[in-house]
Amino acid sequence: MSATKSNSNKLLLEEFKNGNQKAFRKLFDLFWEPMFVKAKAIVMDNGIAKDIVQDIWVSLWQKREDLEIRNFEAYVYKSVNYGCFKYLRDNKFSAAQLQVIESLELISKSNVENQHNLDQTQFVIEKSLTGLPPRCQQIFRLSRMEAISNEEIASRLGISKRSVENQMSIALKSIRENLTLTQSSLTSLIIFATLL
Repeated sequence: MSATKSNSNKLLLEEFKNGNQKAFRKLFDLFWEPMFVKAKAIVMDNGIAKDIVQDIWVSLWQKREDLEIRNFEAYVYKSVNYGCFKYLRDNKFSAAQLQVIESLELISKSNVENQHNLDQTQFVIEKSLTGLPPRCQQIFRLSRMEAISNEEIASRLGISKRSVENQMSIALKSIRENLTLTQSSLTSLIIFATLL
């Protein structure tokens, strides 16, 4: 971002904090679409992405006088991440899915950092599943999210217990690989950020 654009955004932010609706509208026009694109990429649903972004803007206006924002762009993008992860946590994952995460030994003591990690992990698991064949997804969800035994799944689907086990192995391998890839990407990003 150029210094001129950065200074312009700082001035808009100051005016917005003072209740200037035109400044708020200008910030909205600058950032709404990229925020929406980011949210849509995460939740993969236009309506939900619009709702998440709209809630962020409503909250920004309501809390404008109390907000301590140094970098508006970073703040709104972080808000999009949080809003999407919160949506996915509240609407996509059941208690059974949380057990899957526990079985992968990814949950430790409850604190803010771990909650953030849990949200990211849940997101990676769901994304991993959507990349698998439909039958593999179905078997994984029946086993880990509905706690149905391999024998019962095999009986329901008219396949062998061995086929169920193979499909579960494929699903778990995909999840582990995506979690490892995400972790290494985050580590690289942190190292890169410290070098700046």
